[in-house]
Amino acid sequence: MRVKSLLVMLLGMLFMLAATTGCAQDGKENGQENSPAKLKIGSLTTEENLPVLVAQENGYFDAEDVQVEFVPLLSPVELQNTFQSGALDGMITDMMIALMLKSSGEELRITSIALGSAPQEGRFAIVAAPKSDIKSVQDLKGKSIGISNNSIIEYVTDGILEQAGMSPSDVNKTTVAKIPVRIEMLLNNQIDAIVVPDPHISYAVANGARVVADDTSGENLSQSVIIMTQTALNSKNDAISRFYNAYARAVEEINNNPEQYKELLVTSINVPKQIADSYKVQHYPLPQLPVEEDVNNVITWLKNKGLLKADINYQDVIWGQT
Repeated sequence: MRVKSLLVMLLGMLFMLAATTGCAQDGKENGQENSPAKLKIGSLTTEENLPVLVAQENGYFDAEDVQVEFVPLLSPVELQNTFQSGALDGMITDMMIALMLKSSGEELRITSIALGSAPQEGRFAIVAAPKSDIKSVQDLKGKSIGISNNSIIEYVTDGILEQAGMSPSDVNKTTVAKIPVRIEMLLNNQIDAIVVPDPHISYAVANGARVVADDTSGENLSQSVIIMTQTALNSKNDAISRFYNAYARAVEEINNNPEQYKELLVTSINVPKQIADSYKVQHYPLPQLPVEEDVNNVITWLKNKGLLKADINYQDVIWGQT
């Protein structure tokens, strides 16, 4: 009897072991065993991408057990459409777009600044044509300025003019949506001035244009942000926190060793060869939320332009606010 009982017990243990092994194997085949959380983040090919690229290259996301698929897109329209389709968990964009999407009913939150915690980050400038006699903001009165309207470019343009004691109505805003076309018109002296961000500022200056004024002093005008869908925040909150742990590590690495990541920046945002050697990697902010004043300034501008479909406020759009 004892032998029989022992045999039954042994067979039972073997059955349980086989069942456990089978379940574990099924988990591996289905990719469920220890699989890292996944986030899909979209962006244009801009300077803001560098911390994500460094975190990928240096294995910081792997160390945090989060898998990040970074999706570069070619135009703001394509990026917004992809985000609105639900194909992305988040995207890097400017404050203007984030707020307009929120007011149109998109369930999203700003989870961090990408660039622009201080005016020195993420430079925009008014640049005069090579043969222009424009040397100061006041010289722009009555002159044509190439911009993309209802955008961060126009917001920065208005802000720079107002800080210099000018009114936006003092200049002739000319819509030239595509930056390469804007720069070509400027360098061919077909327009008096344009407003662009870096590296386009540096390229235009290298080809004879002149910076009239930029947004690196005074009121903080230009901010890019990282936004996440509410769905991602609800279902992947821990993954997003781990994403930012890796992101912060990458920011510190870049700020401590900027020259080490210059080649990655130059190749990833297509810095023209003419200025690649002299182009500098800028300072990046650690993950942080934009302050209420900066957000409210953009909301007010958008309201005055009639660009908000519904009223929104700081608490509506910022992650973690109630």
